[in-house]
Amino acid sequence: MQTKTLLSLGLWFMMMASGCKTGQKEEPPAPAVGVRILRVSMSNYVSPVRCTGKLSTKTESKLSFKTGGVIRRILGDEGQSVKKDQLLAELNFEEIRSQVIQAGLVLNKAERDHQRAENLYRDSVATLEQYENAKTALEIARANDRIARFNLQYSSIRAPADGKILKKIAEANEIIAPGHPVFIFAFTQDDWVVRANLTDRDVIRVSMLDSARIFFDAYHDQVFMGMVSEIGTAADPYTGTYEIEIRILRKPEKLISGFIARVEVCPSDEKEKIIIPFESVVDGAGLTGYVYMLVDGKSRRRKIQIEAFTDHGVVLSSGLLAGEEIIIEGAQYLREGSPVEITGADK
Repeated sequence: MQTKTLLSLGLWFMMMASGCKTGQKEEPPAPAVGVRILRVSMSNYVSPVRCTGKLSTKTESKLSFKTGGVIRRILGDEGQSVKKDQLLAELNFEEIRSQVIQAGLVLNKAERDHQRAENLYRDSVATLEQYENAKTALEIARANDRIARFNLQYSSIRAPADGKILKKIAEANEIIAPGHPVFIFAFTQDDWVVRANLTDRDVIRVSMLDSARIFFDAYHDQVFMGMVSEIGTAADPYTGTYEIEIRILRKPEKLISGFIARVEVCPSDEKEKIIIPFESVVDGAGLTGYVYMLVDGKSRRRKIQIEAFTDHGVVLSSGLLAGEEIIIEGAQYLREGSPVEITGADK
């Protein structure tokens, strides 16, 4: 009985093993992924110089009094547009007018003394030296009179041209020193410019008349064209950067000095670089990424180094050679060695 039981178990195990072996099936090959390919080539590429600057007029000046004193009144205000020769501020004239009167009185006395000395010299009563001393005193008195009147004239501030007051620094009844700014004034008939600072590595790439694209946050949906009009030749002692000036070719309807601008200067130093579509790059991290190549009908992963990102694609610094074929559509579905089927090709 025991022998029959063991024989039955042995037959059962043989049948199960035979059944398992016949039930195994080989896995079907993975389907080919449809892809588009691109044969890469060299393209002309200009790496833009990007910087941030501030909008201002071509000419800005600080307006001040020639002499010091008490400010009698301020007629201009920040943001005000003014006409040429419009009165903006004036001092209390009491002191300066007294100086003008004093200079006039001294001049009158010098004229009388000179006339008297001249008459006496003709009569041989006064010496030539006395006559010349009187003549010199007259010239000095005339010069002092001109100085006093000049100071009186510039004890008022008038607009030097049509323009706009950007900033008011002083107020009425303040005592102000000679030459201390009262207003910062912008000449509106001049061009509007953006002044930006570049590092030494970037400034050597920029040349006069290079084109530039300018973006303002106030006009977020517009691009303004500009042109490099000045390049600094000495570094700022505090920042070590070089200032450039970009003239705006087409001005917006309203501009205010001090707008912050983002600038892209397009240097004239073109290079030949490989540029590939964004969608062809997979698993990117920083300036390193990967693409899939087409080799013998299968995908092969290749590491690339990225130099820059542009509106037209990714600029490479290394990793691909002209003439090689890369997968530009369907790369996200691939793995190393995946079979592929070409559904289209770009040149």
